[in-house]
Amino acid sequence: MQAVAEINRDIAVQYGLDEEICILCGWLHDLGAALSSVEMLACATEQEWDLHETERKYPPLLHQRVSALLARRDFGVTDERVLSAIACHSTLKANAGAYDMALFVADKLTWDAPPLQAAVREGLGHSLEAAALAYIDYAIKNKMISQPHPWFEQGVVWLQQKRNNCKKSLTFPAK
Repeated sequence: MQAVAEINRDIAVQYGLDEEICILCGWLHDLGAALSSVEMLACATEQEWDLHETERKYPPLLHQRVSALLARRDFGVTDERVLSAIACHSTLKANAGAYDMALFVADKLTWDAPPLQAAVREGLGHSLEAAALAYIDYAIKNKMISQPHPWFEQGVVWLQQKRNNCKKSLTFPAK
């Protein structure tokens, strides 16, 4: 979590985001990962969350939502930018905000996958959206996502629409 916090702070500096918010997101984003799959499912049931089939089949995906819950409940976090970023840091989502995309990207940059990191860092040279799409493009091309979460699918469509709506390559690198 420290590595994600540090990378997210660097992203904050690059994109004019609040450094403290980005650091906090990084430190708290994986709180839910401390729970077992059974505990995450129990938490989701207790919260009466509408679960997608993907979350039922692969409960560790719930860690992002559980992490946001724990950040609010156990750490008193009320800033919706922090809670939103934590809640979608694995999947992203449609209409993601800058803090959502920053944490999504920072999380991926800690993975031990140099080609992925290179693609995402190149995207960061253009925009947060381009960096998020770089991960998504890499993950799809390399078949890293066998059962996509609906938020992921919605985020992909949203980002692709944003890319397609750009008249010039000011925000996104050329396809």
